Amino acid sequence: MVDLMIILGIIILILLFFYFFYPQQSMPLGSRVFIQTPEFEKYRNDCLHPCVRYIAEGFNGSNWWMVQSPYYGRNSQVENPILYKSNEKRYPMKWKFVSLVQDTPKTGFNSDPMLFYEKKKLWVFWREYDTPLCNSLNVSMATVGCFTSDGKNFSSIIVYLTQKGNDRDTEQCPILIKKNGIYIFYAVHYEYEPMRKNLGIAIWEGTSLEQPNFVLKKTIPFPVKHTCDKFKQFRLGKQLLFIPKPLKHDVWHFDLFEYKNKLYMFSVAEWGDNIMLSVANDNANFKTFRKPLVNSHYSESSINYRSYYYKPTGFIENDTIYLNYTSRGKVDKNANELFFSKCKLPKRYI
Repeated sequence: MVDLMIILGIIILILLFFYFFYPQQSMPLGSRVFIQTPEFEKYRNDCLHPCVRYIAEGFNGSNWWMVQSPYYGRNSQVENPILYKSNEKRYPMKWKFVSLVQDTPKTGFNSDPMLFYEKKKLWVFWREYDTPLCNSLNVSMATVGCFTSDGKNFSSIIVYLTQKGNDRDTEQCPILIKKNGIYIFYAVHYEYEPMRKNLGIAIWEGTSLEQPNFVLKKTIPFPVKHTCDKFKQFRLGKQLLFIPKPLKHDVWHFDLFEYKNKLYMFSVAEWGDNIMLSVANDNANFKTFRKPLVNSHYSESSINYRSYYYKPTGFIENDTIYLNYTSRGKVDKNANELFFSKCKLPKRYI
């Protein structure tokens, strides 16, 4: 009898292990969104780092705007912010090129663009690394921005955040929101040397975009969350089967969306396998849900190739998540492609 109880206990533990860590996802398989870039020979219709924003009142005739940076062949020299708009009423599947916001600098590179709209001005922010501007400021990295009133003509570049030293960063993937009259940049706090690892979230606050006075208010460790991963995989007919293992989620890039007085985060590790959903009731301390929104191993059975994800951007309306994310190309492994999926926001997440 004791032996039977031990065997049953082991079986239950194995089943629970498979339940929690077997590759799975909340969202349906993503649909490809085709992007056209200027200068095809340079940018190759590539899309690595998107930021999509809905402007309820409309801007320059469109409600949907996106900035993205290509990275074809992992070439940082083409990682420049490019602006798009869409006239679709629903979440857009078609984007029209509007303008190149910033071209390749003489040294270093651009990265991590994002959008913010306020008072008939569309602001575009991005992060520069080892550029002439950074050198003139005696810093390694700088988050800069400019605004446009028509989508084509831009103001002078303004500096918002700076970082000295190359061993870590407190402004990786900056995302701007506004709360109670305060502008807040959220960024990934990441260590590059001596080993690459996430240190949490950095929060910068300021009172003006025209005359920036941002100060690093605090850094908050990101809570440990283990999600699903594979230890081994094998194919049974057309279906992939897995021996699972737990994977500690590492935040590399993310996006934020305010909904029902909560702050939702969509995040992914660098070239990661899971796009995760987190929520903060206090705008600072995030809880990450175990089940991924998107998982590369789960998807592989249907899309027939091994994908790696890089940057999600999300929108929530009527308790529905609308998600864009980027993945390594299926045919051209040097390419980065944009995908879209949507699902209901589980009630326990609201």
